[in-house]
Order: sequence, then structure tokens, then C-alpha cells
Amino acid sequence: MNAEISSVTASEFLLFHTRENNSVDYYVLDPERYIEEMVEMLMLEHAKNPKWAKLGRRRTDSLIIDFSKDFPPYRLYGNKAITSIINNQKIKIFKASIAHLKKERQKMLSRKIEFLFDYEIKCHGIDESVCNIGMDLFEKFQSNISPKNNIKNTINDILILATSANMKQSLVTQDKVLGRFASEVYNGKIEDYKTEIMIDFPSDESKIERKNKESKGYVNRGWSYSFKKGKL
Repeated sequence: MNAEISSVTASEFLLFHTRENNSVDYYVLDPERYIEEMVEMLMLEHAKNPKWAKLGRRRTDSLIIDFSKDFPPYRLYGNKAITSIINNQKIKIFKASIAHLKKERQKMLSRKIEFLFDYEIKCHGIDESVCNIGMDLFEKFQSNISPKNNIKNTINDILILATSANMKQSLVTQDKVLGRFASEVYNGKIEDYKTEIMIDFPSDESKIERKNKESKGYVNRGWSYSFKKGKL
């Protein structure tokens, strides 16, 4: 398949959050911090305990975007961890992360991540470059388009777009509002299909840089972001 996805896309595909109330369903462990011997011990002693799993936010990495008084803060847990799990196919780490869930849900999530493994899909994590692009894009977006009722969904979309723009990779999306916004901002070529659209970013980097420099509103607004590492 040779496809590439953002860690945000991965978090949505792997259902990190419950769709009913948007609460975190599980937190993924970082395979760079938990070696396989440690994972085997966790599976025997802690991983199946819902109370232990609920404190997973302390053990995984997190991205926090503070929008001051404009919007509620945005949090993405396991950005770095899920990127490493997918790219290095660390199935044991993932299974330890979901061991506290009901058996049927574990099986469903295991099938989902095995699909990513089988097709060797590459994952790109959110870093400072993507955040800078994303916050600039969100400033432009919310100035002209009303965000979704759940603001987290709009920011997810923007970070996925920012990842594609940063990697100079085509963006495929079913969200036509986002797609047309991306095409306008980047002067990208847009192809409209029945259920989704694809945007090709221009190969001329100067076009992208000039567009990105048009607005840095988040600096004046006091918006900021931070990355935090989890604790063992």
C-alpha cells in the first residue's frame, strides 16, 4: 500500500477516545521506555488492572496546546509512543496498553493495528515544525470557518493537514471543507472523488513558505504548545 499517516490519524483509527463522551479509552506505552522484558512483567502484574491503566496518562507522552481564553486546551496522548509502535511493529507493547479493556474490544483493536503492520503503513508523529504550521493554519481556518462542535475534531484535522504539508505528501480526506481549505491555503491541486478528495501540495517550497508567513496570529494571541515525556 505504501501509505503514510499522521499519529493523529492513528489515534483516531485506533480509537484512543470513546466516541460517546470523547474521554480517553486507553493510553499507549512508549516502546522506547518499556523494553519487552518489562512488558511481560506488566502483563502479569499491572496491565490488566483498570485502575493502573487509568493512570497511563502519566506514563505516556503528551502534546498540549494552550489556546489561552479562545478555546479549550487540546491534548494528544501517546503521539510519540504510537508512532514508534507502528513504525517498529511493537505488537506486545500495544497489547499491554489495551489489556484492561474487554476481550472483544482488545481483539478489534488488535485487528486494526495488525492491518497497519500488514500494509507497512508509516506513521509520522507531531513535532515542533508540525505544531508551528498547525497553529498558523488553525488561526486562518477559524477566522473564516466555524470549527466543529467538538473543537478537538477540528484541531485533529488541522494537525493532519499540517503533517501532510510538512512532509510535502498528498492529503486524502473525506472532509471536503478541510480539503478545500487546504487547497486554497497551499495553492494545491485538488482531485474530487465520490467519497473523498486528494490534495497535492505544490513542489515549489517558496509557495508554501510564503503562504505560511502570511499570519502568525497565535504568537500575539498567547497560544502555545508543549511536549511532555511520560514517567515509568
